[in-house]
Amino acid sequence: MSECERDLYLHIADGGFVHQRTPELDKLLALGLVIREPLQEGRYLLVPVGRVARRLLKAESDALGQSVARIAEIPALIADLRSMNPREEPRGEMAVQWLAGVDAVNEAIATAVDAAATEILAAQPGERPRTVLEKSMFRDADALRRGVAMRTLYHVSARSNPAVRQRVDVMSPLGGAYRTRAQMFLRCVVMDRRFAVIADHAEGRPVAEGGYVVRSPAICAFIADSFELEWARAEDWYTDAAEEDTVTTQIQRSFLRMLHSGHDQQQAASLLGYSTKTVNTHLRRLCKELGFATLYQLMAWWGSPAASAERELD
Repeated sequence: MSECERDLYLHIADGGFVHQRTPELDKLLALGLVIREPLQEGRYLLVPVGRVARRLLKAESDALGQSVARIAEIPALIADLRSMNPREEPRGEMAVQWLAGVDAVNEAIATAVDAAATEILAAQPGERPRTVLEKSMFRDADALRRGVAMRTLYHVSARSNPAVRQRVDVMSPLGGAYRTRAQMFLRCVVMDRRFAVIADHAEGRPVAEGGYVVRSPAICAFIADSFELEWARAEDWYTDAAEEDTVTTQIQRSFLRMLHSGHDQQQAASLLGYSTKTVNTHLRRLCKELGFATLYQLMAWWGSPAASAERELD
């Protein structure tokens, strides 16, 4: 209350008369703090404080309940409006959101996969632990049975991972499609081209620290198109027989390209997701098959016309 309203309230509490309607009196009446004495002109009575408290609390509680109910209805209303206006994109924090921690990212992906209706695209360049693959297998199998198209792109190193091979053998008959790339590519998961998860390419935080959830259809479509470019360059999973007539394997060619571009074995291993020992083992094996004694001879052969057919593969 203002000072004038307080003074008037004290005046009435002392038994004073009020012979003129003022804004202060109207305010006290509106708040229910005083009532007019019907038998005596100009006399007003105080309403008991306890009654005032109960009435005000009830009024605010009712108003708060109505507000909460209206707030609860907003998401459904917004979703309904978006369904009638699909060209409008989410804005602000809803369009791109950072999720901290790999568990939060996996939970977001799982929820999106369960809601996917048409297509799931996944580019997984890094190592895929058995526990992660097994945890997602039943969920992804359910999506395939619902008629959702699912394509997964792995790095060629995944061919040596027994857990990945088992997943491919199980999921392929259900309709899952798998390819591998010798070159590295960006990690992403895209559902229905309207929901995506990507790594942090702004601040460079590792995958274990979390990822960005993208709900903008335009950005998701761009990510999906980038996936399509990598998919077109990739090799079908079940094409090992195609390499029977080649000297090099897909993994070896990926190493040779890195070395030919100026990287050493350690850099090639780091960039391609292998250990240095694995790189050296593959290169020594290839040298032995070709009858070379040194890596320099191998690289000279790789750059010569004799290896042109090998260089054009992948």
